[in-house]
Amino acid sequence: MAPLLEVRDLRIHFPTDDGLVKSVDGVSFSLDRGSTLGIVGESGSGKSVTSLAIMGLHQGTSARITGEIKLDGEELVGADPVRVRELRGGKMAMIFQDPLSSLHPYFPVGDQIAEAYRVHHPDASRKQARQHAVEMLGRVGIPQPSVRVDDYPHQFSGGMRQRVMIAMALSCDPELLIADEPTTALDVTVQAQILDLISE
Repeated sequence: MAPLLEVRDLRIHFPTDDGLVKSVDGVSFSLDRGSTLGIVGESGSGKSVTSLAIMGLHQGTSARITGEIKLDGEELVGADPVRVRELRGGKMAMIFQDPLSSLHPYFPVGDQIAEAYRVHHPDASRKQARQHAVEMLGRVGIPQPSVRVDDYPHQFSGGMRQRVMIAMALSCDPELLIADEPTTALDVTVQAQILDLISE
């Protein structure tokens, strides 16, 4: 059986005024369905840049990307941006490193989860999407989810914001979940809870 994710000789270079920055220079790995893979490296080694490339989030930047990224056999490098957008959410999702900057400050967290859900479930009504957001918040351990669904990101603690990010990433049951240092800057107890949630 082919791996769910296959990355081969991935190179991500950024042209700058000081020359070409080789952020990622020839990385290869694969991930089987139902498996977990940890990518370890020092700060600035290209872990986040690699994750963003898999998600197709370098499009519109000056990044020069070569190599192969195959998701369930489908090539993502050079793929139509519309197609890559279609894959985000249902096929692949990402928990970003900094939930405060990843969540929109002007919209309640429930609206943000519901919007992500409706993009991939266009037949869902606003009411159904909101109910799904409440369910997802409860699933990741947010107390009183039917009340907190209307709160804004700044009204949550760092650990709770990270849980909201996980709820958003899981809202469409993705086959591939990328977690970019999801426990950075959280205390040890919350870190353990977050890792348990992701495993579940």
